[in-house]
This record gives sequence, structure tokens and C-alpha cells, in this order.
Amino acid sequence: MDNNETPDSAQRKQQVSGLFNRVAAMYDHVGPRFFSHFGRRLVELAQIPDGANVLDVATGRGAVLIPAAESVGAQGHVVGIDLSEGMVRETAKEIARLGLSPNVEVREMDAESLQFPDESFDFVLCCFAIFFFPQLDRAMSEFRRVLRPNGRIVVATWDKAFDEQLAWFDEIIKTYLPPEPEESKATESDSTSQPVFDTPEGLEAIMKNAGFADIQIISETAEFAYATEEEYWSTLWSHGGRVALEAIEKATGAEGLQRFKADVFAKLQSMKQTDGIHQTFPVLFALATEPRD
Repeated sequence: MDNNETPDSAQRKQQVSGLFNRVAAMYDHVGPRFFSHFGRRLVELAQIPDGANVLDVATGRGAVLIPAAESVGAQGHVVGIDLSEGMVRETAKEIARLGLSPNVEVREMDAESLQFPDESFDFVLCCFAIFFFPQLDRAMSEFRRVLRPNGRIVVATWDKAFDEQLAWFDEIIKTYLPPEPEESKATESDSTSQPVFDTPEGLEAIMKNAGFADIQIISETAEFAYATEEEYWSTLWSHGGRVALEAIEKATGAEGLQRFKADVFAKLQSMKQTDGIHQTFPVLFALATEPRD
């Protein structure tokens, strides 16, 4: 833990890295490849030129890293960082398999404490991760520090509509997990105002408060289909949804988890179309510039 980090922040990072260590082998490799889709879209929106130096924060399994490597060409350089040792290990294997070295590398690193000199990169990219940072202001400050003057940052987050369309899933979860202690709720409500990641206004405010300029927010939606209920279930275990499944299993045992699965399947069967279970993924992209001249 760094000297200025709170115990709560360190614990949260440990939980996040632990989760993604557990899902690393399956992440974005089970079910529809929506992370890869939006990673490629982020790179397209960034308009990265040949020869650029790029930092991909929370690189995961390379959804952004790999298309960014294609954009920079042989003269550019892309570094992916991730807090999860497992993600770094799996992505390093993929880099080697694709023959992307030596202009692409991946390192285990904390986004709130980047181990790079000032003004190292032309682009900083971050896809579906800024909501994991316990101290967002520190991470954003680090992004600015390592960006060159007039460098570009592009981030992606889930739109609020994503949570709204999954409300049925959250309602089923509530029937299996005990309610949160009242004191925890009070602590959350009494805390300083939290950043809003899932609305255009909230995301723009995050970028503005961090000191970025020329901010542009873009909303996009893509639709994917899960072939079967079992594919949907397997995909839940391969990303952040795993947290709820593990919590239910811990609270209710293997039998409780099976009952939960049956309830989820019943809902999915009511949603199923001839070619599978369709789900739309609404996403917000923020594009901005480091204003230093």
C-alpha cells in the first residue's frame, strides 16, 4: 500500500484484482465478444495515427490494446497495464501468439500510480474501468501527467440504461442476498458527492473536473445475442457479474446458487428469440485533450 493510500482503497484494489485474477482465463472469451467490440470502437474514435505512443489502462485481455497496436504500426508503441496479475499473464501470452512484440507490451501496474515519466504518451485509453478506481482523482491526475501537451484521452463506461435493462437480474439477486446493513447505507449517503459514470453529464463532469479540455461525449449501443441460457450463465462467470454469483453461493450454498440459476433461466426463457437471447449494450465514450501547451 502506498503511503498516501487509505486501508479502504487498498482493500478495494485487492478485491478488484482478485476478481479479475479469477476471471482472466475466460474474460472476453466466453459468449458474445462485446468487450472486443467496444474496445475496437474506442480505438476507432481515438483516431490514433501511425507511430503514436499509447497507454491502455486496465487492458484486460487486450480488447483495446490489440486494435491500438494495429493503429500505431511498426513505428509506434503501445503499453497495456492492469492491476490483475492474471490478466497481464494471459494478455502477454496473446501478444506473443500474435507476434506483436516488440512494439507492444503489458505490465502489472496501478492506474493511480503510473510508473512512467511525465509526458510519455500521445494517447491514454481506458475502457470500462474508471468506475473501479477507488481514488478516481488520483488516476485522472496520473493520466494527465503522462500525457504529452495536446495528447488525447478516450474512456468508455456503461450508460445508465444498461443497469435499467438488467433490473430483472438485480431483483432476483435481492431475493437471495441479505440486505445491506443500515450503517453501511448511512455511510454511503453521508459521504462526499460521488462521481457519476453512467450519464453523459456525469462523464463530462468527470473529465472537466480532471482538467481536460475539448470534451466530447458519444453514446453508442450495440446488440448481441447469447445462443443459449447456458452461454449466458457461463458469461456471467467470466466478468464482473461473477461477484454476485460468488456472494450468492457463499450466502446460500451450492443448492441456493442452483435455485438462483433456475430463476435466471426462467426469465431468460421468456426473453429468448429464435436465434438466442438478445441484449443491448449502451455505452458512453468520452474524448478529451490534455490542454497544456
